[in-house]
Amino acid sequence: MQTKHKKALPWGDIALPLVLLFAALAVAAIMIAATGKDPIKAYAALFQGAFGSLSAWINTLNKAVPICLCAFAVSMSQKGGTFNIGVEGQLLMGASGCAVAGIYMQGLPAAIHIPLCIFVGMFIGALYSLIPAILYIKRGVSLLVVFLLMNSIANFLLQYFVLDLFASQNSLVPSTDAVMDSAKLPYLVRSPNKLSIAILIVLICAVILHYFYSKTIAGYEMKAVGLNGRAAFVSGISTKKYLFLSLVVGGVLAGLGGSLEILGNHHRLYVGFSPGYGYDGIPIALLSGGNPFAAVIGSVLFGALRAGSVNMRAMAGVSDEIVSVIQGLLIIFVAIQYIVKFLLNRKKTKKAVSK
Repeated sequence: MQTKHKKALPWGDIALPLVLLFAALAVAAIMIAATGKDPIKAYAALFQGAFGSLSAWINTLNKAVPICLCAFAVSMSQKGGTFNIGVEGQLLMGASGCAVAGIYMQGLPAAIHIPLCIFVGMFIGALYSLIPAILYIKRGVSLLVVFLLMNSIANFLLQYFVLDLFASQNSLVPSTDAVMDSAKLPYLVRSPNKLSIAILIVLICAVILHYFYSKTIAGYEMKAVGLNGRAAFVSGISTKKYLFLSLVVGGVLAGLGGSLEILGNHHRLYVGFSPGYGYDGIPIALLSGGNPFAAVIGSVLFGALRAGSVNMRAMAGVSDEIVSVIQGLLIIFVAIQYIVKFLLNRKKTKKAVSK
């Protein structure tokens, strides 16, 4: 008689990201206390600003949208065996392309204008990822160096667009004109704050990515390349193809994030509309292990940090730069985790060989 065994839940995979997050918060609390501020009061103010009301929840979800799509982009590159640290630049360029399409493509119905603007943003994001992808695959140029340079270029291009090329003559702050009403995303909630359908698009993307990774041959082959490129190549898988696709599709996702931020939130382009959403996606992708649904949860938590930091600064006098500190600490802890795993695996391998 055969007995059925239930598949054990990966509690370690679920618990470890939470442990790392709490460790980062604990170290940040020590830093806050060292400046003479009360960390308990600071975190209470942060929580109140992120989840204390319906308005706070909406603000948190709005900030989670671009962060989550950037996390998807970084995870996609990880699945393909690379590391896309240029997501911030791709988001900025995608948002720029989408804003231009929303402003200057006039006379279109919303059913056509909105998808067209989103497509333009995704296309520009993919286009901006092409240069690093080609240089890496064809010439072996370091992705880290090229992506960091491309992020800086994107930031300067954004300033040129906003302050000169597409500058509005009627805006009170330096920005472009507002996109046409036909390009604005519909709202799910209008009061007390506005929440667009962008959050639904993120959830749809999570479902699609989960299906792609777990149910398709291409997703399986991409994961094989990411886990062991040499073994995948020997098995007959085109590793260069999946390296290229993982970077370009990451650019598409980042461009989508920038597009939704413009069409669903700001409705115009201005310098600093992204406080670093592309960089926020990096620790989320590392902590989630490439799981799209875990990335959604992580993005909501990071959105809470972004949304609650303003209230923390007002109520507790703690700078909102503490969010960047927490983000950096998470990356350090994740890196330590990978180093420890590598050393333990190498030790096991040596023991197995010696036997």
